[in-house]
Amino acid sequence: MKEVNNSPRGHMGATIKFSSHKDKDLFLQDLKSQSQIIDIFNSWKVHGSYNTKEINFKKAIISELTQKKFINQELFENYGGRLEKLHLCLNEDMKNLDESEQNKISISFYETSSKLKDLYIKFVKNIVSKKFSEKVYFQAIPTFRFHFPNQKGYNWNDRYHTDIMLGHPPYEINIWLPFTSTYKSNSMRITSYEDSLSVIRSCGYDFEKFAERVQYDDEFCKILRRNSISLEMDYGDFIMFDPRCLHCTQNNITNDTRISMDIRIITEKNLEKYSRDYRTTGRKKMPFTPGNYFSKESV
Repeated sequence: MKEVNNSPRGHMGATIKFSSHKDKDLFLQDLKSQSQIIDIFNSWKVHGSYNTKEINFKKAIISELTQKKFINQELFENYGGRLEKLHLCLNEDMKNLDESEQNKISISFYETSSKLKDLYIKFVKNIVSKKFSEKVYFQAIPTFRFHFPNQKGYNWNDRYHTDIMLGHPPYEINIWLPFTSTYKSNSMRITSYEDSLSVIRSCGYDFEKFAERVQYDDEFCKILRRNSISLEMDYGDFIMFDPRCLHCTQNNITNDTRISMDIRIITEKNLEKYSRDYRTTGRKKMPFTPGNYFSKESV
Protein backbone atom coordinates (compact mmCIF):
# COMPACT_ATOMS: atom_id res chain seq x y z
CA MET A 1 0.00 0.00 0.00
CA LYS A 2 1.20 3.47 -0.85
CA GLU A 3 2.07 5.85 1.95
CA VAL A 4 -0.87 8.17 2.59
CA ASN A 5 0.01 11.71 1.54
CA ASN A 6 -1.59 14.95 0.45
CA SER A 7 -2.77 13.62 -2.91
CA PRO A 8 -6.51 13.74 -3.73
CA ARG A 9 -8.54 11.77 -1.21
CA GLY A 10 -11.19 10.31 -3.48
CA HIS A 11 -14.26 9.32 -1.51
CA MET A 12 -12.42 9.36 1.81
CA GLY A 13 -14.28 11.53 4.30
CA ALA A 14 -17.46 11.41 2.20
CA THR A 15 -18.63 7.95 3.20
CA ILE A 16 -21.72 7.19 5.26
CA LYS A 17 -21.61 8.03 8.99
CA PHE A 18 -23.74 6.54 11.78
CA SER A 19 -25.40 8.25 14.72
CA SER A 20 -25.08 5.19 16.98
CA HIS A 21 -24.21 1.49 17.10
CA LYS A 22 -27.90 0.73 16.64
CA ASP A 23 -28.01 2.94 13.55
CA LYS A 24 -25.07 1.02 12.06
CA ASP A 25 -26.71 -2.32 12.89
CA LEU A 26 -29.87 -1.22 11.10
CA PHE A 27 -27.80 -0.13 8.12
CA LEU A 28 -26.06 -3.52 7.95
CA GLN A 29 -29.43 -5.20 8.20
CA ASP A 30 -30.57 -3.31 5.10
CA LEU A 31 -27.24 -3.78 3.34
CA LYS A 32 -27.49 -7.56 3.69
CA SER A 33 -31.12 -7.67 2.57
CA GLN A 34 -32.27 -9.45 -0.57
CA SER A 35 -31.32 -7.68 -3.79
CA GLN A 36 -34.44 -6.04 -5.19
CA ILE A 37 -33.35 -6.25 -8.81
CA ILE A 38 -32.45 -9.94 -8.46
CA ASP A 39 -35.77 -10.55 -6.74
CA ILE A 40 -37.68 -8.94 -9.62
CA PHE A 41 -35.59 -9.88 -12.66
CA ASN A 42 -33.50 -12.82 -11.40
CA SER A 43 -30.31 -10.94 -12.32
CA TRP A 44 -28.14 -8.24 -10.72
CA LYS A 45 -28.16 -6.29 -14.00
CA VAL A 46 -30.78 -5.88 -16.68
CA HIS A 47 -30.21 -4.45 -20.14
CA GLY A 48 -32.92 -2.47 -21.91
CA SER A 49 -33.46 -0.28 -24.94
CA TYR A 50 -35.78 2.45 -26.16
CA ASN A 51 -36.78 4.16 -29.42
CA THR A 52 -34.46 7.14 -29.82
CA LYS A 53 -36.75 8.74 -32.39
CA GLU A 54 -39.59 8.85 -29.87
CA ILE A 55 -37.30 9.84 -26.98
CA ASN A 56 -34.59 11.85 -28.70
CA PHE A 57 -32.14 12.70 -25.94
CA LYS A 58 -29.40 13.57 -28.44
CA LYS A 59 -31.42 16.35 -30.06
CA ALA A 60 -32.41 17.74 -26.65
CA ILE A 61 -28.82 17.66 -25.35
CA ILE A 62 -27.49 19.45 -28.45
CA SER A 63 -30.22 22.07 -28.02
CA GLU A 64 -29.29 22.43 -24.34
CA LEU A 65 -25.58 22.84 -25.14
CA THR A 66 -26.41 25.49 -27.71
CA GLN A 67 -28.80 27.31 -25.39
CA LYS A 68 -26.19 27.35 -22.62
CA LYS A 69 -23.70 28.71 -25.19
CA PHE A 70 -21.22 25.89 -24.72
CA ILE A 71 -21.10 25.20 -28.44
CA ASN A 72 -21.31 27.16 -31.64
CA GLN A 73 -23.84 25.41 -33.86
CA GLU A 74 -21.88 26.02 -37.06
CA LEU A 75 -18.62 24.72 -35.57
CA PHE A 76 -20.42 21.71 -34.12
CA GLU A 77 -21.91 20.90 -37.54
CA ASN A 78 -18.43 21.11 -39.07
CA TYR A 79 -17.54 18.09 -36.93
CA GLY A 80 -20.56 16.21 -38.24
CA GLY A 81 -22.93 17.25 -35.47
CA ARG A 82 -21.78 14.18 -33.50
CA LEU A 83 -21.76 14.30 -29.71
CA GLU A 84 -18.79 11.91 -29.78
CA LYS A 85 -16.74 14.82 -31.17
CA LEU A 86 -18.05 17.44 -28.76
CA HIS A 87 -14.59 17.84 -27.18
CA LEU A 88 -13.27 19.30 -30.45
CA CYS A 89 -15.73 22.18 -30.14
CA LEU A 90 -14.93 23.25 -26.57
CA ASN A 91 -12.37 25.35 -24.75
CA GLU A 92 -10.10 23.39 -22.42
CA ASP A 93 -11.51 24.97 -19.26
CA MET A 94 -14.91 23.54 -20.14
CA LYS A 95 -13.51 20.00 -20.15
CA ASN A 96 -11.32 19.92 -17.04
CA LEU A 97 -12.58 17.81 -14.15
CA ASP A 98 -12.66 18.73 -10.48
CA GLU A 99 -12.15 16.28 -7.62
CA SER A 100 -15.81 15.23 -7.75
CA GLU A 101 -15.21 14.00 -11.32
CA GLN A 102 -17.28 16.82 -12.79
CA ASN A 103 -16.64 19.63 -15.23
CA LYS A 104 -18.47 22.90 -15.87
CA ILE A 105 -20.78 21.34 -18.43
CA SER A 106 -21.83 18.44 -16.20
CA ILE A 107 -22.50 20.82 -13.32
CA SER A 108 -24.57 23.14 -15.54
CA PHE A 109 -26.88 20.23 -16.43
CA TYR A 110 -28.25 20.09 -12.89
CA GLU A 111 -30.43 22.89 -14.24
CA THR A 112 -31.97 22.10 -17.62
CA SER A 113 -34.74 23.31 -19.88
CA SER A 114 -38.30 22.10 -19.37
CA LYS A 115 -37.96 20.23 -22.67
CA LEU A 116 -35.13 18.05 -21.39
CA LYS A 117 -36.87 17.57 -18.03
CA ASP A 118 -40.04 16.43 -19.77
CA LEU A 119 -38.06 14.03 -21.95
CA TYR A 120 -36.45 12.54 -18.85
CA ILE A 121 -39.82 12.00 -17.17
CA LYS A 122 -41.16 10.49 -20.41
CA PHE A 123 -38.27 8.00 -20.41
CA VAL A 124 -38.93 6.94 -16.82
CA LYS A 125 -42.69 6.79 -17.26
CA ASN A 126 -42.89 5.10 -20.68
CA ILE A 127 -39.80 2.88 -20.59
CA VAL A 128 -38.51 2.22 -17.07
CA SER A 129 -41.72 2.01 -15.06
CA LYS A 130 -43.22 -0.43 -17.60
CA LYS A 131 -40.69 -3.02 -16.44
CA PHE A 132 -42.18 -3.06 -12.92
CA SER A 133 -45.49 -4.33 -11.63
CA GLU A 134 -45.88 -1.33 -9.33
CA LYS A 135 -45.23 2.37 -9.62
CA VAL A 136 -41.75 3.80 -9.06
CA TYR A 137 -40.33 7.02 -7.66
CA PHE A 138 -37.39 8.44 -9.61
CA GLN A 139 -34.43 10.70 -8.96
CA ALA A 140 -35.82 14.23 -9.12
CA ILE A 141 -32.70 15.72 -10.73
CA PRO A 142 -30.83 13.23 -12.94
CA THR A 143 -27.03 13.31 -13.17
CA PHE A 144 -25.64 14.08 -16.63
CA ARG A 145 -21.98 13.27 -17.15
CA PHE A 146 -19.67 14.52 -19.89
CA HIS A 147 -16.36 12.66 -20.12
CA PHE A 148 -13.90 13.96 -22.64
CA PRO A 149 -10.69 12.36 -23.95
CA ASN A 150 -7.61 12.98 -21.81
CA GLN A 151 -9.26 15.38 -19.38
CA LYS A 152 -7.05 17.47 -17.13
CA GLY A 153 -7.44 18.82 -13.62
CA TYR A 154 -7.95 15.43 -12.00
CA ASN A 155 -5.49 12.90 -10.63
CA TRP A 156 -6.83 9.87 -12.48
CA ASN A 157 -7.29 6.48 -10.95
CA ASP A 158 -10.22 4.07 -11.06
CA ARG A 159 -12.27 5.45 -8.18
CA TYR A 160 -14.42 2.41 -7.46
CA HIS A 161 -17.43 3.02 -5.24
CA THR A 162 -20.94 1.86 -4.52
CA ASP A 163 -23.81 4.29 -4.04
CA ILE A 164 -24.51 2.65 -0.67
CA MET A 165 -21.25 4.01 0.73
CA LEU A 166 -22.48 7.51 -0.12
CA GLY A 167 -25.69 7.20 1.86
CA HIS A 168 -28.04 5.64 -0.65
CA PRO A 169 -30.56 2.99 0.48
CA PRO A 170 -29.89 -0.54 -0.82
CA TYR A 171 -33.53 -0.81 -1.90
CA GLU A 172 -33.17 1.51 -4.88
CA ILE A 173 -32.06 0.50 -8.39
CA ASN A 174 -29.40 2.26 -10.47
CA ILE A 175 -29.98 3.08 -14.13
CA TRP A 176 -27.22 4.14 -16.51
CA LEU A 177 -27.82 5.20 -20.10
CA PRO A 178 -25.27 6.57 -22.55
CA PHE A 179 -26.08 9.08 -25.29
CA THR A 180 -22.96 8.11 -27.25
CA SER A 181 -21.41 4.74 -28.02
CA THR A 182 -19.34 3.48 -25.09
CA TYR A 183 -16.34 1.21 -25.42
CA LYS A 184 -13.02 0.57 -23.72
CA SER A 185 -11.92 3.47 -21.50
CA ASN A 186 -14.71 5.90 -22.39
CA SER A 187 -17.23 3.69 -20.60
CA MET A 188 -18.07 2.81 -17.01
CA ARG A 189 -16.59 -0.26 -15.33
CA ILE A 190 -18.89 -2.36 -13.17
CA THR A 191 -18.41 -5.30 -10.80
CA SER A 192 -20.90 -8.11 -10.30
CA TYR A 193 -23.19 -8.13 -7.29
CA GLU A 194 -21.53 -11.14 -5.65
CA ASP A 195 -17.98 -9.90 -6.24
CA SER A 196 -18.95 -6.46 -4.93
CA LEU A 197 -20.37 -7.89 -1.71
CA SER A 198 -17.26 -10.03 -1.30
CA VAL A 199 -15.01 -6.95 -1.52
CA ILE A 200 -17.22 -5.00 0.90
CA ARG A 201 -17.09 -7.90 3.39
CA SER A 202 -13.30 -8.10 3.05
CA CYS A 203 -13.16 -4.51 4.32
CA GLY A 204 -15.32 -5.37 7.33
CA TYR A 205 -18.22 -3.31 5.90
CA ASP A 206 -16.04 -0.28 6.67
CA PHE A 207 -16.54 2.05 3.69
CA GLU A 208 -13.97 4.57 4.86
CA LYS A 209 -11.41 1.76 4.88
CA PHE A 210 -12.60 0.70 1.43
CA ALA A 211 -12.29 4.30 0.12
CA GLU A 212 -8.75 4.53 1.51
CA ARG A 213 -7.72 1.27 -0.14
CA VAL A 214 -9.19 2.41 -3.47
CA GLN A 215 -7.20 5.62 -3.18
CA TYR A 216 -3.84 4.23 -2.06
CA ASP A 217 -3.65 0.43 -2.40
CA ASP A 218 -2.46 -0.42 -5.91
CA GLU A 219 -2.81 -4.18 -5.49
CA PHE A 220 -6.36 -3.79 -4.19
CA CYS A 221 -7.23 -1.67 -7.23
CA LYS A 222 -5.73 -4.26 -9.59
CA ILE A 223 -8.05 -6.87 -8.06
CA LEU A 224 -11.04 -4.57 -8.49
CA ARG A 225 -10.14 -3.96 -12.11
CA ARG A 226 -9.71 -7.69 -12.85
CA ASN A 227 -13.13 -8.38 -11.35
CA SER A 228 -14.93 -5.65 -13.29
CA ILE A 229 -15.94 -5.15 -16.91
CA SER A 230 -16.20 -2.09 -19.14
CA LEU A 231 -19.72 -1.69 -20.53
CA GLU A 232 -20.01 -1.64 -24.31
CA MET A 233 -23.28 0.06 -25.20
CA ASP A 234 -24.89 2.21 -27.88
CA TYR A 235 -27.21 5.19 -27.86
CA GLY A 236 -30.65 3.76 -27.15
CA ASP A 237 -29.34 1.19 -24.66
CA PHE A 238 -29.55 1.39 -20.88
CA ILE A 239 -28.67 -0.85 -17.96
CA MET A 240 -30.25 -1.28 -14.53
CA PHE A 241 -28.18 -2.72 -11.67
CA ASP A 242 -28.09 -3.27 -7.93
CA PRO A 243 -26.81 -0.18 -6.03
CA ARG A 244 -24.37 -2.34 -4.08
CA CYS A 245 -22.42 -3.08 -7.27
CA LEU A 246 -19.01 -1.43 -7.37
CA HIS A 247 -18.45 0.79 -10.40
CA CYS A 248 -16.23 3.62 -11.59
CA THR A 249 -15.49 6.09 -14.34
CA GLN A 250 -12.31 5.45 -16.31
CA ASN A 251 -9.68 7.79 -17.66
CA ASN A 252 -10.95 8.31 -21.20
CA ILE A 253 -8.00 7.74 -23.52
CA THR A 254 -10.15 7.09 -26.60
CA ASN A 255 -10.77 9.71 -29.27
CA ASP A 256 -14.45 10.07 -28.40
CA THR A 257 -16.50 12.02 -25.88
CA ARG A 258 -18.83 9.96 -23.69
CA ILE A 259 -22.08 11.54 -22.52
CA SER A 260 -24.34 9.62 -20.16
CA MET A 261 -26.99 9.97 -17.50
CA ASP A 262 -27.28 8.04 -14.26
CA ILE A 263 -30.48 7.93 -12.24
CA ARG A 264 -31.93 5.99 -9.33
CA ILE A 265 -35.43 4.67 -8.92
CA ILE A 266 -37.28 2.89 -6.12
CA THR A 267 -40.60 1.07 -6.09
CA GLU A 268 -43.39 2.21 -3.79
CA LYS A 269 -43.13 -0.90 -1.58
CA ASN A 270 -39.34 -0.72 -1.29
CA LEU A 271 -39.57 2.88 -0.17
CA GLU A 272 -41.28 1.56 2.95
CA LYS A 273 -38.52 -0.93 3.80
CA TYR A 274 -35.99 1.52 5.23
CA SER A 275 -34.81 0.51 8.70
CA ARG A 276 -33.18 3.90 9.25
CA ASP A 277 -33.01 7.46 7.93
CA TYR A 278 -31.13 7.56 4.61
CA ARG A 279 -29.59 10.83 3.44
CA THR A 280 -26.93 11.90 0.96
CA THR A 281 -23.48 12.31 2.50
CA GLY A 282 -22.85 15.63 0.76
CA ARG A 283 -23.44 19.13 2.06
CA LYS A 284 -27.23 19.09 1.58
CA LYS A 285 -27.84 15.83 3.49
CA MET A 286 -30.90 15.30 1.33
CA PRO A 287 -33.26 12.52 2.48
CA PHE A 288 -34.08 9.69 0.08
CA THR A 289 -37.80 10.36 0.23
CA PRO A 290 -40.46 11.62 -2.22
CA GLY A 291 -40.29 15.35 -2.76
CA ASN A 292 -36.62 15.42 -1.79
CA TYR A 293 -34.12 13.17 -3.58
CA PHE A 294 -36.95 11.32 -5.30
CA SER A 295 -39.86 12.69 -7.32
CA LYS A 296 -42.91 13.95 -5.45
CA GLU A 297 -45.15 11.43 -7.18
CA SER A 298 -44.62 7.92 -8.49
CA VAL A 299 -45.18 6.91 -12.12
